[in-house]
Amino acid sequence: MEELTGQSSFSRESRPPDEGRYASGNLILWIAAIAVLVGLNFASWSFCMWVFGQPEHPMNYGLLNRLGKMDPIVGFTRVSSPRGNFYSAKDLYAEVYSFNASELGAYNGILKRSYLKNYIGKGDVVFLSGDFRVKSVQEMGDEDVFQSGLVVRGRSVDFPDAEIDLALPSQEMPEKFDLKTGEIFRVDESTTCAAVLNVERKADDVMVFTVVPLVTKTFADPPGPKPYEFGENAVINISTPEKIRLEPDRWPISGEVEQVKKKPTGLSTGDSVVDGESVQSEEADE
Repeated sequence: MEELTGQSSFSRESRPPDEGRYASGNLILWIAAIAVLVGLNFASWSFCMWVFGQPEHPMNYGLLNRLGKMDPIVGFTRVSSPRGNFYSAKDLYAEVYSFNASELGAYNGILKRSYLKNYIGKGDVVFLSGDFRVKSVQEMGDEDVFQSGLVVRGRSVDFPDAEIDLALPSQEMPEKFDLKTGEIFRVDESTTCAAVLNVERKADDVMVFTVVPLVTKTFADPPGPKPYEFGENAVINISTPEKIRLEPDRWPISGEVEQVKKKPTGLSTGDSVVDGESVQSEEADE
């Protein structure tokens, strides 16, 4: 039996001169490779957490939909609608007025995230209610947040610095929707549950609250679209689309009245909109 001495085949002295250096180099390479793999694993895990945790970002929302990992948006009946707090236009204005641009962006992100996740586990939904005066009625199209339906822009009767974009998504447009500029309409609490999706601060400190009714189903079996009535000749059957568009430039939904390209719904051929009021053109008078 060979005696393990300083001159044995296992001793440092008996090894080739560069063998120890090569072994050390290989060990460093293995450590570096493992560190890279751990970093990539952590990065992929963090990215997945960000994508699934924040679907309100347009890129994340599009990716989740393509992968089939995003549950469709659903509507509610009056009984099944989530619980929340109802704000008047003045109270909600006071709630968000002090927010800077970054804080308002984060607040809007939370509002959209809750909506996209169907308010699962949420008991503090932000609802808006009150009386508003019609500024415009516009048709929504493929480039809007909701691809079909109407959006009513109104100014609060009690607090003029607050405006509302009431989105009314619908799969079928009404043949007639007679809602005149200047008319007053009411957004009820329990019958509508108008959830706030976005808050936009204009240059003059006017706040535009984009809201959408959560109560979009009747009690029929199966539940059908819920009629939303402004008057006898202004009724639209609203329904919840499974997907929406989230790009920042689509909020608020309705454009300023002076810049409207589409003819507002309900106006006759000879009508136009100037400064929020419907006026008769000279040709129509003749």
